[in-house]
Amino acid sequence: MDDHIESERILFRLNYILKRLMDRYAGRNLASIWSEGFNVTFLPYFMSIGDTGISNHDLVKRILVTKQGVSKTVKELENLGLVYSEKSETDARSIMIYLTDTGKSLYSSIKQNANHIKADYIKTVGIKNYEITVDTMTKIIEFHEELEKKQV
Repeated sequence: MDDHIESERILFRLNYILKRLMDRYAGRNLASIWSEGFNVTFLPYFMSIGDTGISNHDLVKRILVTKQGVSKTVKELENLGLVYSEKSETDARSIMIYLTDTGKSLYSSIKQNANHIKADYIKTVGIKNYEITVDTMTKIIEFHEELEKKQV
């Protein structure tokens, strides 16, 4: 394979470009539904909270950031009126994070938009290729998570 073509297919490059393009898409297409001050970087945190809420410890594990990173972003989401937090009833060291009614409405709108883009992806590559892509990305993520566990 030609060296130029091979370098175009390096996963680090492709992942970087895809993330940038998806962030731009989210910024353009979701800006009209989220409140002023909401940043595209909040999306992984916000969407991980979901309908049922999540503990701060589980949020750290789910999106692979520090406790300080979670605390800072949750505080910003609280300031926007999208989430609230309270001490866990089962673990005094843990904080539970929940969506407010406004947050639930935004969450639902973002999920609807995500389903629309998913449908566009499926139209573009077909359902089989879409599912293979998601399965492959999931396996690559699991591979890297296992690598990190070994390095700790």
